[in-house]
Amino acid sequence: MAPGLNLSRLPVRALLPFLVALSSLILLIFPTLVDIFNRWLKFDESYSHGLLLLAVSVWLIFRTIMRNTLLAGFYPLWLLPFVLALIAYGLGDILRLEALSQLTVVPLLLGLLAIFLGWSQVRLFIVPVGVLIFTIPFWDYLSWSLQLITVEINRLLLGLFDIDFEVQGVYVYLLGIGAFEVANGCSGLRYLLVGQSLALLYGELNFRRLKSRVIFFLTAVFFALLANWIRVFVIIYMGHETNMQSSLIDDHEAFGWWVFAGTLVPLFYIGYRMEIGQEAAEEAAALPFKGGRAAVARNPWYAGVAAAAFPLLVLFLLPSGSGEVRAQPDTLRIDLGGDRYAPLFDARLNGWRPQIRNPDFVYQQTLADKHAIGEQGGLQEQLFVGVYGYEYQRHRAELIQYVNRVYRKDQWIAKEFFRVPSPVGDSLQGMTLRSSTSEAEIHLAYTYYVGSLWETDELRAKLLQIVNLLGPRTDASLIVFGVSCDDCDGEAALESMVGDLMPVVVEQVDSLFVE
Repeated sequence: MAPGLNLSRLPVRALLPFLVALSSLILLIFPTLVDIFNRWLKFDESYSHGLLLLAVSVWLIFRTIMRNTLLAGFYPLWLLPFVLALIAYGLGDILRLEALSQLTVVPLLLGLLAIFLGWSQVRLFIVPVGVLIFTIPFWDYLSWSLQLITVEINRLLLGLFDIDFEVQGVYVYLLGIGAFEVANGCSGLRYLLVGQSLALLYGELNFRRLKSRVIFFLTAVFFALLANWIRVFVIIYMGHETNMQSSLIDDHEAFGWWVFAGTLVPLFYIGYRMEIGQEAAEEAAALPFKGGRAAVARNPWYAGVAAAAFPLLVLFLLPSGSGEVRAQPDTLRIDLGGDRYAPLFDARLNGWRPQIRNPDFVYQQTLADKHAIGEQGGLQEQLFVGVYGYEYQRHRAELIQYVNRVYRKDQWIAKEFFRVPSPVGDSLQGMTLRSSTSEAEIHLAYTYYVGSLWETDELRAKLLQIVNLLGPRTDASLIVFGVSCDDCDGEAALESMVGDLMPVVVEQVDSLFVE
């Protein structure tokens, strides 16, 4: 037996029923755990600290067990939040909303512990287990907001200097010099996650008062964001001063971590100052915790059987995540010719078309507007109509998934956004794209047609599938229109095109699913 290891502190009586319940839960959430683990293995992304934080979590859990006498029993009231978390997980699986499924992992683990230990004891594990929340990839949804905040902060900082610049979306243009994109990797998410993790661990090891932990945590969040703001500003400023020749422009990862490390110095100094005067409180809080007597009133096997049954029930009720993925999608036949439009023998518009994986049916066609043919017989405009649909959502064949994109961001740059009215349903999202390798521009308008409902936001389109579960239609499609022209009003051309063709497109899609 290892020195200092007191087996009497381990809830051995409940170990076997707890392992049974934990195995049942892991069987249910195993696909989600694999997805999370795979993100941890991508060491150039924001979650590369996952394996390290998992090891820290295991150590903190073991430390908590060794410092406290735990009494296991059965706390049936905690079955309610556990079941609610299971329902949320199942809903995320049905909707193929990975973020929702991933977000429930930590609550499910804590809920399982609470069924055996009750609140008075499970609260000791909130930080040891909860620290894993900073390794869950759902934080990606903060990236866009953090990008916009970073752009606005740098707009203010650049305005303090004699720099001629212009900001459009997440792009900072140094007029006459070059442009910077505050991309996903420049959002500061990785610094935020690491900073939050360090703050939570520092508070667990050094603070006993909740107020001190919260203040230190919020301070760490500010310094993590500040590090990224400084990093982006210095890179842009050096690009201006060196006419885009600074080595920081192409290799700024190491520089960012050095800046982040620099902000840890004042952060931990603040933490040290906050520790002063808390010795008495810490000594009182460090006394071993004695579990409540009510914990031993019921056999832990009751908790094990109940906690194991519900994950297995959810696993049984969930529809199969697999489904046939068609080797080739069906061709959706739409007659858009008429007297005005003539088909062209091309499936791309100036080199562009949507990136869509495994659709069930497809229509994509470039067209010529006969009214826009020039005096010399040349085409002044080229048009595009695309429909990419799924009869139902399943793994690797769903409308909203990571690989599905209206345009590839490495090939096209968003220049302008606008709305395009539609004679059918809600207005479409319009945008002007510029090629990243040339001055070519195209104008797009798109919408998601989920069942019989319309949406232009990806997340809300995903959530509309909840309505689909209760309705007669399970289909979902991306409908997109495009215009390429040398000298025209792209927004007006799109509006005219959508007004003419949208009813025909929607009627044909509806004919597949409405009897």
